[in-house]
Amino acid sequence: MTTHQDESQTERELRAALDQRAREIRPSSRLDAILDEASGPGHGTVRRSWWAVAAVAATAALVGGIVWAARPDDDGTLPATPAPTTSVPSPSASPSPTPSSSSSASPSASPSATGTPTGTGTATLGIYVVGSNGGEQARHGLVREFSTLPMPENATESDRATLAVVESIRSTDEQSDPWSGVALDRLVVERGRITIELTGPGGTAPDARRAELAVSALVWTAQAAVGRGDLPVTVRTPGGQRLFGHLDPARVWTRASTPPEFLCDLWVDSPAPGASVRATQPVVVRGQAVAFEAALEWDLRRGATVVKDGFTTASIGAPSRGTFSVDLGRLDAGTYTFRAFTTSAEDGSVFAERSVTFTVR
Repeated sequence: MTTHQDESQTERELRAALDQRAREIRPSSRLDAILDEASGPGHGTVRRSWWAVAAVAATAALVGGIVWAARPDDDGTLPATPAPTTSVPSPSASPSPTPSSSSSASPSASPSATGTPTGTGTATLGIYVVGSNGGEQARHGLVREFSTLPMPENATESDRATLAVVESIRSTDEQSDPWSGVALDRLVVERGRITIELTGPGGTAPDARRAELAVSALVWTAQAAVGRGDLPVTVRTPGGQRLFGHLDPARVWTRASTPPEFLCDLWVDSPAPGASVRATQPVVVRGQAVAFEAALEWDLRRGATVVKDGFTTASIGAPSRGTFSVDLGRLDAGTYTFRAFTTSAEDGSVFAERSVTFTVR
């Protein structure tokens, strides 16, 4: 398209068409409609005027931009849902949300909430739990770990989210008293929301922040399992009792409303805790970090012996959240613990750390 002031008739028509279509945009719902139109019957066989096609494309691009701009991050903090598989896939560094193909509710009627689901498949899901940031402050925050869980081959979004949330409660319960005696009663995924129903309100948390962290772990876990971005989540209790003694069960939760300090500074995404790695394959550690000037230190121990150590840099420095990787090469058979940590620029004390133990066979 030319840029001089004497526009051609073609340019004027295109500008007018784009302007008209832009005014008709409704970001909350038009994207699905556009995608349906693009893939509907007669696509590629019905001839449309060129300006209408261009206008629809421009509208889709604009709506897509709005949707992605609303995400608090695009660095893989919330992964897309992996398909059921018999092997453990590596988590994607920059996944994208997967749109739902159905607008109806999908209540969790499978046995996944109370037992092991039928089927022979497995899926690797991102599980968020409340953990320690490590270091001298040792503040509590959300930690992500990837777990491989049994999954029916015909699992619905609700099935995946149910299994993931059950795992999150189980894993966090080992570190957090408020979850004692609380279980998932039911989980429903709809096109525009996720509803989590608990069997009880939980014990009274020390303060509102710890209560919010406990709920945020469920919210992030359910969203990750569904894989449709920052889908609003409601966490309900019997009789509308306050969650952990502090929180209104009518509250709507999203990732965008989660304070950045609710996330621990360091995550190790792979290898997963307890993973088994073949001795014939190089071991590459991948994770995320909030690190001053993007600087991280690491060491690899076998028992009490440090067998390797070094430095690496994240893709971006604090206060942003970057990704990092460390190639450990091929290792001899045995059990190893990898530790990533950041230190204070003032006194060299450990500010944050994260460890993962795995086995080479």
